[in-house]
Amino acid sequence: MILNGINNKKIPFKTVLMDSWYATQRLMALIDNLGKIYIVL
Repeated sequence: MILNGINNKKIPFKTVLMDSWYATQRLMALIDNLGKIYIVL
């Protein structure tokens, strides 16, 4: 979903806000590698 927003829909964003249910190590690494900030609640 994040890559779709960046590559296909060209949605500009700096921060990803999500519930802790979705916070996996793989997803956190992807967001970090994209240079984005993540906030997990």
